[in-house]
Amino acid sequence: MSADLQTSIAPKARYFTSHQVGDILQVNPSSVVKWINDGILPSFRTPGGHRRIAANELVRFAEHYGMPVPEQLRGLARTNVLVVDDEPRFLSALRRGLEPFEDELGVLTADNGIEALVMIGSRKPDILILDLRMPFLDGLQVFERLREREDTRGIRIILMSGDLSPDLAERCLKRGAVACLEKPVRVAEMVQLLRDVRRGRTQSVK
Repeated sequence: MSADLQTSIAPKARYFTSHQVGDILQVNPSSVVKWINDGILPSFRTPGGHRRIAANELVRFAEHYGMPVPEQLRGLARTNVLVVDDEPRFLSALRRGLEPFEDELGVLTADNGIEALVMIGSRKPDILILDLRMPFLDGLQVFERLREREDTRGIRIILMSGDLSPDLAERCLKRGAVACLEKPVRVAEMVQLLRDVRRGRTQSVK
């Protein structure tokens, strides 16, 4: 890896261009673009239309295809999770429950849909855990807005509700949710689900 790229892999450099990915993996950038276009390397577009690849997606891709992963990059591979729920006790309990897994999961919280949209725009979480029933702007509205925008369409979304109907769950899964959960949710179940989602293994109702 070049010295310039080593310098760029700093604690805050969580996203890379296709040229940087090519340098990291020692391949031609055109191969990286092809992987993106083929849908095997997830990416998103910036407001200016440029492709960016998240560090954790790059690590997962490299490991899956047996490519060497630089040690500096592994330190950036923590999955960022945004949990949105209007119940403070639930948010507090979930944060405490996920603390032992902070080496692999970075957890942020929001207590309403409007705050969630603002945080998603600035923080670009890898996974969104979204309560469907909230006042003002509910989870279903947030979900639909994210699915309509190209720059947020790739965020993996887990939906949850205390009164999740089979019809609603089926509709959300068809629209791109990776899982639908019936509340209350056990921490152990959530951790395993997040690991499955990170590895691209799930689209289900639990």
